Amino acid sequence: MTNFIVHIGDGKCGSSAIQAALFDAQAALRDAGIGYYSHHRTSGNFCLGTLVGKSTRGNDAQQRKYALKAIDELKIISKSVDYIVISSESFLSIDPNDIIELLKSIDPAPRQIDVISYVRDPLGMYLSLAQQSIKASYRFPRPDRYIRPIDRYLASWQCHPEVNSLNVRMFDRKHLVEGNAVADFELLLRDLTGKVEIELEHINENTSLSSEQMVVLQDYRSRFCREIEGKSAAGSSRLIEMFTAMNASGLVGSKPALNERAAQLVLKGNVDIISRINHRYRLSINCPKSIEVPSSDTDWSKISSILTPIETDYLHHLKMFIPDFNPSLRRGDFSRVDRSKDKLREMQPGKMYAIERAAEVYWIAESISGLLAPYSAVR
Repeated sequence: MTNFIVHIGDGKCGSSAIQAALFDAQAALRDAGIGYYSHHRTSGNFCLGTLVGKSTRGNDAQQRKYALKAIDELKIISKSVDYIVISSESFLSIDPNDIIELLKSIDPAPRQIDVISYVRDPLGMYLSLAQQSIKASYRFPRPDRYIRPIDRYLASWQCHPEVNSLNVRMFDRKHLVEGNAVADFELLLRDLTGKVEIELEHINENTSLSSEQMVVLQDYRSRFCREIEGKSAAGSSRLIEMFTAMNASGLVGSKPALNERAAQLVLKGNVDIISRINHRYRLSINCPKSIEVPSSDTDWSKISSILTPIETDYLHHLKMFIPDFNPSLRRGDFSRVDRSKDKLREMQPGKMYAIERAAEVYWIAESISGLLAPYSAVR
């Protein structure tokens, strides 16, 4: 009989960092009597959702293979440990009955099921979801239609007769242990298992893009990946990797923030939900009691419509690194890139090494894909 600790998300609440820390500590956790398995360091057990009808941004058939492999591995591990940890940010919105059936495919008679969830303020969640959406689409949720019923999701877990405890934590640096999601999760693991020797590396996983990078990415998805809707595309994936690498020394561009109107609409749609969560779980997510927003004909189809500020110079210079926006690159003409580099050096002088290195790796990947002449031959 196995004790299960199920981390259900929410998404954009430090899940990648928690999963990376669990992955890196698998051997030490096993020695402490805690089992964890994932085929990938930062995706956790997201693949398990495909076994209950949840789609992914990638190849669902391949993800199902990973999921079945994970179940088999966890069955074996469960025979030699006291606890099994499962982690997926997608579990929060999945019917708990489906997830518990997955647990029973590992051990038909679980001794105990303890659930951990992190939640965050609606403004931060909406902005993160909008960014996540355009990584696999040119579309994103409109702020005037965005409602995330976290209260209902949590209630379905809390009321389930086979769930022994639901631990709801606020994802906010001021409320997390040491201001870190992994440190906070580590303490919860110790409390739930009684194993004080548990130690996880307090990783910070941050793949956020700047406002301008978000605008360029959405434009790229709209023009060049429009037919690949809701799924990762090779070209946009390489672009995301370049932007993420560029940000190694700090965001290249402006820190994303919602403009006032978008923020008001998000708050209006979620104020009652947050009030219920605060009351039920003794949280302190900041949200006004009520809010009125004047009507408007705003076109919400562009990601720029929800953001402030947007620096148009950054948009132009970032696009010059991309062959689809700057066809002269395919002819081996880097003159426009060089001019943009000079401008970026003036705007953000301390970040040029990361920018140039990220661009070189990107161009090499583009040349391997046949979308750019061999980089070494043209540069």
